[in-house]
Amino acid sequence: MKGVHIGRESDFIKQVRKRSTEIRLLAKANGIEVMKQYIAPNSHITLTCEPDWNGFEFYFILDGALVCKDEKGRATRLESGDYIAVTHLMKDVYFRTETGVTLLYMSSEPVFHALSAEIQGLVALAKKVERKDSHTQEHCERIQSLSMLVGEKMKLPPARLELLIYAAFLHDIGKIGIPDDILNKKGPLTPEEWQEIVKHPTAGRAIIEKTFLRDAGPIIEQHHERYDGTGYPHGLKGDEILVEARIIAVVDAFDAMISDRPYRVAMTNEEAIAELKRCAGSQFDSGVVDVFNDVISTYPPGVSFSEYKCF
Repeated sequence: MKGVHIGRESDFIKQVRKRSTEIRLLAKANGIEVMKQYIAPNSHITLTCEPDWNGFEFYFILDGALVCKDEKGRATRLESGDYIAVTHLMKDVYFRTETGVTLLYMSSEPVFHALSAEIQGLVALAKKVERKDSHTQEHCERIQSLSMLVGEKMKLPPARLELLIYAAFLHDIGKIGIPDDILNKKGPLTPEEWQEIVKHPTAGRAIIEKTFLRDAGPIIEQHHERYDGTGYPHGLKGDEILVEARIIAVVDAFDAMISDRPYRVAMTNEEAIAELKRCAGSQFDSGVVDVFNDVISTYPPGVSFSEYKCF
């Protein structure tokens, strides 16, 4: 039939897949795009305020449940049959999926290309880290998930929690410039090799600042700073270090300690927590260590935090 296109469940124009989301472009005409998007449980969604944007977006929830919190922390739960209409957005709005969520997403302006490029860019950055350092594949996902739980318990504002989630996952991307033989060396590093290692937070910031996640750059650069000022690359101390970076520092150290490395065997959770407490106030922010201990204590031994997909 001329002017009518009938599509089946398996029909789509283009598709983008990532671990926690899948987007299918179903139809497009006259600048309007219709997409179907699946988002995994425990993921964050941001509706971004763009003052100069005069378009219209519509999200219809086909399946699943998600929660929106307003500026006062009041929660609104949306589920199958509910919808979200967006126009003239004045502030960013944040959602978190309780279950897997399937959306029918319509936009008055082409957005699929941008979504595709952003998602694929994140995938590419993560895979570069995975190929470079064999210890960072699941490590990055665990750091992201645990950091999110700590940030939520510390009641970070939604915008800062979102930056923490991205920075935690990508905190080690600067390691892509470090030679493999240094990253995976079993013995002690020479002073020259150590100088290569300490470059990676600043290198990571430089990479991130070329993407739409530029505001996460300072967090990535600071995640090896120490609370007493003896860290790197800038020797920041106390509240000079962003709280998001202080969270990642604690979570990163814990995960490193409970993981097998070429130069030592893994500690138990209890041993790692004891070490964090011993270094609280010097290497780590005591308040963050306390909150992290509370978070860990609520989960049974052996839980895989990488199952919590944040974006």
